[in-house]
Amino acid sequence: MTLFKQILIMIVVIFITLFISTFFVSTENIRDYQNEQLSSHAQDAATSLGIALSAEINESDIASLEAYTNAMFDSGYYQQIIIKDIDNKILFEKNRPLIIENVPAWFVTLFPLDTPFQEATVESGWQTVGTIHIQSYPGFAYEKLWKNTLNTLQTYIIVMFVILLLTAFFLNILLKPLFAIRQQANAICNHEFPIINIKPKTIEFLQVVTALNKMSDKLKSIFSEQAKMTEDLQKQAFQDEVTGLSNRSIFIKQLKYFCLSENNDSQGCLVIMQINDLVLINKQYGHLKGNDLLIKVAELLNNEADKYPNSLIARLSGSEFVLLIKSITPELIDILGMHLQNKLRHIAQTLQFDNDDIAHIGMVTTHTHHDMGKLLSKADMALRLAQQKGINAYHLYNSAQNNHIQTHGSEEWNKIIIEAIEKDWFQLYFQKTVNADNKTSFQEILLRLNYKTQLISAGVFIPMAEHLQITRFIDRWVINTILTKIQAGTDSIYCINLSRDTLQDPAFPIWLKEQISQLTTKHQSQIVIEVPEYNIIRELAEYKNLLMIMEPFACQFSIDHFGIGFASMAYLRDIKIDFIKVHGSYAANIQDNNDIINYMRQIINTAHNLDIKIIAEGIEEEKDLKILQAMKLDYYQGYFIGKPEPEEHVD
Repeated sequence: MTLFKQILIMIVVIFITLFISTFFVSTENIRDYQNEQLSSHAQDAATSLGIALSAEINESDIASLEAYTNAMFDSGYYQQIIIKDIDNKILFEKNRPLIIENVPAWFVTLFPLDTPFQEATVESGWQTVGTIHIQSYPGFAYEKLWKNTLNTLQTYIIVMFVILLLTAFFLNILLKPLFAIRQQANAICNHEFPIINIKPKTIEFLQVVTALNKMSDKLKSIFSEQAKMTEDLQKQAFQDEVTGLSNRSIFIKQLKYFCLSENNDSQGCLVIMQINDLVLINKQYGHLKGNDLLIKVAELLNNEADKYPNSLIARLSGSEFVLLIKSITPELIDILGMHLQNKLRHIAQTLQFDNDDIAHIGMVTTHTHHDMGKLLSKADMALRLAQQKGINAYHLYNSAQNNHIQTHGSEEWNKIIIEAIEKDWFQLYFQKTVNADNKTSFQEILLRLNYKTQLISAGVFIPMAEHLQITRFIDRWVINTILTKIQAGTDSIYCINLSRDTLQDPAFPIWLKEQISQLTTKHQSQIVIEVPEYNIIRELAEYKNLLMIMEPFACQFSIDHFGIGFASMAYLRDIKIDFIKVHGSYAANIQDNNDIINYMRQIINTAHNLDIKIIAEGIEEEKDLKILQAMKLDYYQGYFIGKPEPEEHVD
């Protein structure tokens, strides 16, 4: 119960107590007064009637006696009059039944009025000739006593109501800082650190508000420092200073993870771009112009990588850049090469170089379990062949074992994917995530396509779906399928990945809200919405909007492939998420790199301080799992933990 309600209830209790106390005291006093009045009234009436009837009693004039007595009795103030002679014989008696109207019986019982008989002697001369006994009628006294009680109660209710209104008004003013403090505390729990701008006039409240503002500001500073420390550690170890791209150290580790990963079964492309004679450019145009060239080449590769999710870019050496696209169709590889070639000419003209020939591009297709050393050698060979072709030329070394399905064009792929959605050709695969006790906590959803007796991995058809901007329809199919499973009674918790295309769809949050709202709270908690960090950074406003719309529901949110780029961790303070899944390249062979171990520890500390759980993905060896378990991560995923399985093989 709120303090506001407690204070109001306390005031009501005080008023009730005061009323009861006042009621009993005042009613008792009035009752005593009424008893005295009734007794005095009866005595005066007996004395007066005794004087008036002295002659009638002495002469035994019963008719006159009755006339006098009836005249007095009919006034209504008497309940009983008895007249006796000297021998105590009743000469006349008059009674009135006690009828009390408009007064509750409990009140009469609780506060009885004492109405004794009062008597007077009747004398004729010096001789006593009889006695008169009179009892006053208490009905009017009861009515007066009850009316006084009602007036007292009415007065108390009016006064109490007025005081409650005044108290509520002033309490709202006095307790306003408490409401602000509560909002501030909730905000801090949600990784926000607001400052209360109210300056209470109450000294105690002012001291509390001041202390909490200092605490909020301190927590904000601590988080900012911790986030910056994590970012600085990542940049120092893995980032090129001039271009902001990944350096050779982290890229080779990421490429090795890509080549060895058993979950990579799609065709990709490795692009190596080398600037022609960077030393000569620095001498001829100056180091500033040389750095401008490096930055523009980095921007070019970044722009291209934006079109292909989870791509990797790095500066391998002074003049050499590399771009790894994990999933791409053959049709798009040639388009990429021609686009890069044209953009290089544009960069040369923008920087006003004398020669448009500033770089060459070697490209090699990748496939499942490609040896990293051989892949780099083929890319280097393609680069040398490109250097022999001409200005800013590219050369593609096709080493992939393409099958028929990978050679489909855009229109054919569009038809296949739309038909697959309509006819349920997709098949769900599940890869488990375990907790520290090796118990399954989640099932990540992976997708396969059944097409003409072939089971095609997502790495083959998703790149084309992204190119065609139709992944939003695939995502909705997956969500509907999983919601149907949950409503059918499964207890599993499912991680559902959303594409960038879905984040960019303004209708998606409302659609998802409508779907989730049909579930019970328990079923809602079985949904984990997972979005790659790469997509969140580029669509942060849309992601925040999704979180805001889904806030009333029990479903959870996770960031996938965390740490693949160099995004500021400060954005975590502005969103409310439940999990971070660290990119698998950090977990693979983690014992070989102290920089990565230190970076992982920093991520864990930062996330845990924000009440965010950490998931390590890409665990494919027991030695890596043991190191990560010693670092106190929350959940673990990878081929060593469990391979993706179709539904019939999932425990």
